[in-house]
Amino acid sequence: MTKNARAVHGAALALALLAAREARADDATEMAAARTIGQDGVMLADQGRCAQAIEKLGQAEKLHHAPTTALRMAECEIEVGRIVAGTERLERLLREPQQAGTPAAFVAAYAKADRVLYAARPRIANLRISVKGPAAGVAAVTVDGDAVPNVLLDGDRPTDPGTHTISVTGRGWLASTAKVSLKDGESKPLVVTLQPDPDAPREESGSGNQAGAEPRRAGPNKLVWAAFGVGVVGLAVGAVGGGIVASKTSSLDEGCVDKACPASRQGDIDAASTWATVSTVGFVIGGAGIATGVVLLLLGRNAGPARGTRSAVTPTIGATGLGLDGRF
Repeated sequence: MTKNARAVHGAALALALLAAREARADDATEMAAARTIGQDGVMLADQGRCAQAIEKLGQAEKLHHAPTTALRMAECEIEVGRIVAGTERLERLLREPQQAGTPAAFVAAYAKADRVLYAARPRIANLRISVKGPAAGVAAVTVDGDAVPNVLLDGDRPTDPGTHTISVTGRGWLASTAKVSLKDGESKPLVVTLQPDPDAPREESGSGNQAGAEPRRAGPNKLVWAAFGVGVVGLAVGAVGGGIVASKTSSLDEGCVDKACPASRQGDIDAASTWATVSTVGFVIGGAGIATGVVLLLLGRNAGPARGTRSAVTPTIGATGLGLDGRF
């Protein structure tokens, strides 16, 4: 190893040792602070002030975990009625691996935790909440303000003994609140039936309208638009043909005397006659199309066909007039 390499290696080792010492110093500082705060918490617990003790012991646990601190905190939680939280803390404590050389105070804490858990576990109550009304997954349920996952509905939910407030809400439903009291170890069902909110907007489901909601009216169908389209085209053809007829007639009036036209104007006479026929047919078809479209539009708005049936209306043009051929 060269001189420079040895210098770099020595510097790196020195930095690593310095970092380790700083880490141990920080850890020692936190341990010392946790011990002081924990002792204050234990003193409060011994004085019967568990509500204040829980806060102190929780702070100590965040800084540095110790079985003795966790045990005392669990005992206080059980004492103030937070049995579920206290027993869960004891369960976690008893799952910790115990190695050789464990301090005697910690060994005693593990042993006492087992006894406290054995005595407290039967006190846990169970509440089975069921919601009737909205579809599954729509309701939002809270117990004392804490959300309850939908997977826990219709099943036993470990709950502390005492009085609890259950609130259930759902979009389109009136909110409901209920209170239930549980004794130690008691299992109780609670069924909350929601009622539809009369002021909520109606929403259509995939299988049809909700009960009491008006059926949504469909817009004009393709047949209506087709009829109006035919009518517009027919009227346009009639108007163009009429214009051509007017132009031809004006030209013939200038070259004819007393409706007597020379043979050279016969082509114009025939053209005028043809366009007159085209114009008449165009106006007839256009009028029929517009009339049919109006009739279909009114039928679609005022009456709906029975389910499973089909309706059709077809315009007919005869030698003597117009008509509608329908199947309902």
